[in-house]
Amino acid sequence: MSPDSSQTYLQPAYVLHARPYRDTSLLVDLLTPEHGRITAVARGARKSKKQSRQLLSPFHRLLVNWQGKSTLKLITSFETDHHFLHLEANHLYSGFYLNELLIRLLPEHDVIGGLFDRYEATLYAFHLKRDIEPMLREFERELLQGLGYAINYECDGVSGLPIDDDIYYCLNVQQGFYVAPAGTPSQYCILGADINGLARQDYEKPNVRRLAKQLNRTLLRPLLGKKPLKSRELFSPPK
Repeated sequence: MSPDSSQTYLQPAYVLHARPYRDTSLLVDLLTPEHGRITAVARGARKSKKQSRQLLSPFHRLLVNWQGKSTLKLITSFETDHHFLHLEANHLYSGFYLNELLIRLLPEHDVIGGLFDRYEATLYAFHLKRDIEPMLREFERELLQGLGYAINYECDGVSGLPIDDDIYYCLNVQQGFYVAPAGTPSQYCILGADINGLARQDYEKPNVRRLAKQLNRTLLRPLLGKKPLKSRELFSPPK
């Protein structure tokens, strides 16, 4: 950082999204470790050399210089960090899903400790074509935690007692899990063993996978609002 606080130099960044801006520029959403998500203008990027333009694409880590004290920054230069991750098929669509979540939910300049590293590790797992579901669920969980909307998977949110494998629970998105009252319809009951499996990140068990997906969607829904996620439309059923 220079003495001028409006200048930022060689900040690692991933492009989350880029869209046309005015005649020749791009408006770019970047995820950075020290400044969170920022929006910046890349002047003349649409008429620049093809190789330079391609750098401003998702899943390619850059080193970026920018200036400006306002919300909208100006990219003064950028270069490759020689760290490009190649994603294909559902792994690619999962990467787009991460990007869309961050654009929709992460306030600009809100720095969540460890989120940049989690994002990068998740992309790298997709690059290696590892199992998608556990990586998505853990990223969603860390994002929810950083935004202040996570729940406790280890204790009853009402009594404070540890989750019991043999007891059925219900979920309140503000309080967490609580013992299911007598007569609660089965579709609202969650077995304690599955909750404990989720706390252990035991995604080998189908019940734990289903629960993780359902819970994260339940927690994300009020944050995302009624506008659907475009990236979910890209996924193809597993063969």
